[in-house]
Amino acid sequence: MTLLMRDQENIEKGIEKGIEKGIEKGIEKGKIYGMISAYRDLEVPEDEILKKVQEKFQLSLEEAKEYL
Repeated sequence: MTLLMRDQENIEKGIEKGIEKGIEKGIEKGKIYGMISAYRDLEVPEDEILKKVQEKFQLSLEEAKEYL
């Protein structure tokens, strides 16, 4: 295996890992938005939703606020 082939293989593995992480992050965001939507449908106050999102997904206050 040449150095160029090994570099190409490493690049492909890096791209695959990046795609996997992106998919995982997208799934988590979908769960967060789904949870928020369900609580809003139940007319749960925003501050309570914020607290529940923080607890469930281990987010800081600032991170959780980005989803509201």
